[in-house]
Amino acid sequence: MLRKSVSFALVLLLVLGMVAGCGQTGQQQQTKEKELVFAIGSEVPSLDPQKATDTYAIMVGNAIFEGLVRVHDGKVEKGMAKDWKVSDDQKTWTFYLREDAKWSDGKPVTAYDFEYAFKRLLDPKTASEYAYQGYYIVNGEKFNKGEITDPSQVGVKALDDKTLEIKLENPVKYFESLMNFISFMPVRKDIVEQYGQEFAADADKMVYNGPFILKEWKHEQELILEKNPNYWNKDAIKLDRVRILVVTETNTAYQMYENGELDFVGIPPDFVEQLKAEGKAEFYYDGAEFYLQFNVKRPGKPWLANENFRKAVGFAIDREDYIKATMSGVSDPATRYVLPLLAGLEKKFVEEYPYEFYPKKADPEKAKEYLNKAMQELGISDPSQIKFEMLTDDSSRAKMMAETIQDMLRKNLGIEMQIKQVPFKQRLELMNKADYDVVFAGWSPDYDDPMTYLDLWVTGGGHNNTGWSNKEYDELIKFAKTTSDYKARADKMFEAEKLLLEKGPIVPVYFRQRAWTKREYVTGLVRNFVGADPDFVYADVEGKN
Repeated sequence: MLRKSVSFALVLLLVLGMVAGCGQTGQQQQTKEKELVFAIGSEVPSLDPQKATDTYAIMVGNAIFEGLVRVHDGKVEKGMAKDWKVSDDQKTWTFYLREDAKWSDGKPVTAYDFEYAFKRLLDPKTASEYAYQGYYIVNGEKFNKGEITDPSQVGVKALDDKTLEIKLENPVKYFESLMNFISFMPVRKDIVEQYGQEFAADADKMVYNGPFILKEWKHEQELILEKNPNYWNKDAIKLDRVRILVVTETNTAYQMYENGELDFVGIPPDFVEQLKAEGKAEFYYDGAEFYLQFNVKRPGKPWLANENFRKAVGFAIDREDYIKATMSGVSDPATRYVLPLLAGLEKKFVEEYPYEFYPKKADPEKAKEYLNKAMQELGISDPSQIKFEMLTDDSSRAKMMAETIQDMLRKNLGIEMQIKQVPFKQRLELMNKADYDVVFAGWSPDYDDPMTYLDLWVTGGGHNNTGWSNKEYDELIKFAKTTSDYKARADKMFEAEKLLLEKGPIVPVYFRQRAWTKREYVTGLVRNFVGADPDFVYADVEGKN
């Protein structure tokens, strides 16, 4: 009897417990939404796919838009296109779009959206800095430069709602991965025309076809992304929301991480060794190269146009000391221009074409030798007569980095460089208008090939706001872009790199390596040296409280 009574009591308790549990599931134990939170260093200047140029826009654009393909973790995957084929001569590409590809407002994504976007990129009225990426397309350059005015002559055409044909001037080695770049993301003609100049200026002034939509954009503060229910591959997206905070100071962002406000963060230099010892630091090359960029047509400052003066600056910089002083040794000296990670023919380009123009350590003797040549050519007797201003971002870290260069030039050359700090967005604007003396600039690759760095400096290039022009350099780049002989192409790119360092408007300083740390529950987050960084599209925060 006693045993039976106890059993009955246990059954009763279990039943009551199940009822109570059901009540909690319906009310208190609802599935918690998964939210990833991190910080970026400045406002995103523009999210218009055909006008965006910066790394933050590329990172956000990778999540809210999708091109014909998607590059994830270095591999080309199917995107809006479910399949594609290429002709035997590698010059005609045909993409077949998904039947279930939709915009965030429910309308279908069509081949006409891509045709419109590609031609919008090339339309001179758009004034896209990245228009040159479309020069591979038949008549793309002629249309962009106004040599032809009929857009129907441009080699991109929607054959029907779901078939896009692209005709190229010449075979392009990296064309598949290029179709992932933000400039080639689709846009809807009706939305662009509805908002005009305000298109993509706010979250409610665009539509989205990517894994996420931009729910809210508090300018200078944060961007809030939410999972796109109309995305064709929505079941593969684990995150419900992504909050991207704008935090200009790296130390502030790190403190927020320590306080539990961020899920991952870049590690400030002062904390790298500590977190490395604790096994919490992770490292990767993000593809960025930083260099001094000279405005060779700056009125009243002829030394900026002098090749020997630029080389004097280059040899006066101690790249190893600079990295130790500003980044706790995390990064590599840029002794050449082409990023060491980029692909060559069979190995990395720099392995196939080894080269070093600038030393890792400063060479004051050679620097002064070049300075003396420059002064003689300019008719200057005292280096103190040479003055110029370096434009950089407005963070305390940027100031420290600029001051380190300032000290090296003062010590090794006896010249005085002033520092001008402005917000990131304003720096881009001043660069675009060529309203600067020297700017501390950086570039990250758009695709895995040296050309992503080399074609920046052709005459009239969309990002060449230095005033520098060199006919021989232009011819080398043109040959490399039009030949189908890949070995000859690589040879010419190497010649172009050497010429650029010898005569060009830049002085490489370092290839950036980043130290970062994340919570253990963050998975599937990819750090890249090409394209979107970070790539959080397939990330998860399972186990986050």
